[in-house]
Amino acid sequence: MSSATAESLSFPSSERPRWFERRTIDFLGTLLVFGIYACNLVPDVNEPHYWTKAAHFWNPEFGKGDLFLESGDVHWAFYSTFGALTMVLPLVHAVWVGRLITWILLAVGWTHMVHRIFEPSRNSCPTFVPMAATLIAPLWLAGMHWGLWAGEWVVGGCESKCIAYAFFFFGLGCLWRRQSTWAWLSIGAGSAFHVVTGLWVIATLGLASLWTEVRWDRMSWRCWLREHWLGWLLCLAGFTAGALPAIRMDAETERDSATQSAEQQVYNRLGHHLSPSKFSDSRWQSFQLLLAVTASVLLCSRRGDWRTYSASDACRNEEAPGNVEPTPATWEWWRTGPAGVRLLCVIAALAFGFAMFALVFDFIFSSRVPRFAASILRFYWFRWNDVMLPLVASLVGVAIASGVLAVPRPRLKRSLLGVFGLALSFGLLWNRHSTNTQEKIPVGEKLNFVLKTDSDETHYRQYVDWKAVCDWIEKNTDRSSLWLTPRRQQSFKWRTGRPELASWKDMPQNASAVVEWSRRIKEAYQYDDQKNLKPITLEKLEELRSKYGIHYVLLDLRVREQSIPAWKLLYPVSPEYNQSFAVMEAPSRSDRPSAP
Repeated sequence: MSSATAESLSFPSSERPRWFERRTIDFLGTLLVFGIYACNLVPDVNEPHYWTKAAHFWNPEFGKGDLFLESGDVHWAFYSTFGALTMVLPLVHAVWVGRLITWILLAVGWTHMVHRIFEPSRNSCPTFVPMAATLIAPLWLAGMHWGLWAGEWVVGGCESKCIAYAFFFFGLGCLWRRQSTWAWLSIGAGSAFHVVTGLWVIATLGLASLWTEVRWDRMSWRCWLREHWLGWLLCLAGFTAGALPAIRMDAETERDSATQSAEQQVYNRLGHHLSPSKFSDSRWQSFQLLLAVTASVLLCSRRGDWRTYSASDACRNEEAPGNVEPTPATWEWWRTGPAGVRLLCVIAALAFGFAMFALVFDFIFSSRVPRFAASILRFYWFRWNDVMLPLVASLVGVAIASGVLAVPRPRLKRSLLGVFGLALSFGLLWNRHSTNTQEKIPVGEKLNFVLKTDSDETHYRQYVDWKAVCDWIEKNTDRSSLWLTPRRQQSFKWRTGRPELASWKDMPQNASAVVEWSRRIKEAYQYDDQKNLKPITLEKLEELRSKYGIHYVLLDLRVREQSIPAWKLLYPVSPEYNQSFAVMEAPSRSDRPSAP
């Protein structure tokens, strides 16, 4: 880089950034926000699902014979990189190291993206906002936390999509400054980690880039293609690397199995992510709240104007204008502001548009042609909207509150947004800190393990019983034998490393395995008319043993009217004691009573 270019990209010598204006400090502040928000007990909600698969990827003896673990490796990039930690560390420690790496990568990508909007450069840009990434981060997290619709989140436990979002944020920051090759390379790398999320990022970002640069910046088609073609090739390579396992599995699957798999995903196992008709009332209320807040923030900015200045002004040590009269043109601020804001708004509008299309599609076709609708809805149309809507609201809100975006009646609007933003940020972080420090049962154990109607004391006793029985199994049973496990749990493989007949949480990725998983779930766990789980009988155990070869049963004694069938009881026996669970072993053929 030439000395002239380096000078134009830096602060003037008389205006060197103070400590709170340095990107490193902002990165540390963002990392602290992410850590406070996400530092809960291991495992988090999806960590048993991802990390048992990652452990099996590196050590096929872990859970050997488990349907889920031996199904297709769609998220191979995560398993092949982060999964290596399981070879040198215990599973819990590996997850903690993975979490720290994930939060660091997310903080790097987030800070890079925000600073590409809120710092001086060679081109016109907003007045500098100290600690912009740290200020926006909790507002964005609050929008997803309290305003989620399809259940999407970014900062939390360690899994594929978190790594992918770190690359996406970094790529967005590069694209703001027309570093298109680096931008698309980073987005392609993120797509290799999570291809479905990458699909929506690439689609919306590609269309937004084309619209803003060709339509508003008056760039010709040829110039746009010349600038982006290499980056697109690199992005396509990354996306293809992430998509190939899924494409190969779909090609090897019969058409009927593929449609059955899609139906199971959309209307049964993953309806809370994929089908708005399956979303809970609380999700709809949260989404309405987020829409109202976003609309209010955008209305506050309706006749705003970005306070901008050029690099030559900065190098001559001339400050940005102190009072800029807002332009009379409505919504003109998004065009006169930095390229990053323009792109961000278009991306958010496209993400919202795709979500609304899928919403209408679901309500029209799901009740009429469910198989066709499921084949379309299974691609997570609402995921990217859950991220982008609060991002735009928080960015514009901070821009108004900090004075970067000059608006009519600025004192009132800045005061209201400033107080609201600070209250929201502190409220979220204090709420999460209190919840995390008082947590006794990890979220990955709680969501599908405890009975919601029981007291906290009962929940904790059941959790202690669960750990005790899993520890006993890990030490005293054959590692390769197949288990029938309780319906209300998701961490059996995580704690024992044993294969299980089926787990509700661990739905495989390839279609044929999904169909088999659904069949096993229906045969192993049955419900009465009030949707209460029926007890396991000796006849059912014999049926499952004959068909699938189960050798051990981890019996859930919490199920109403559940008795202990006449199989060999291994646990609990004196001196062990466990109110909630029992372990039984199938009798050998010589021990089984002969038929009359």
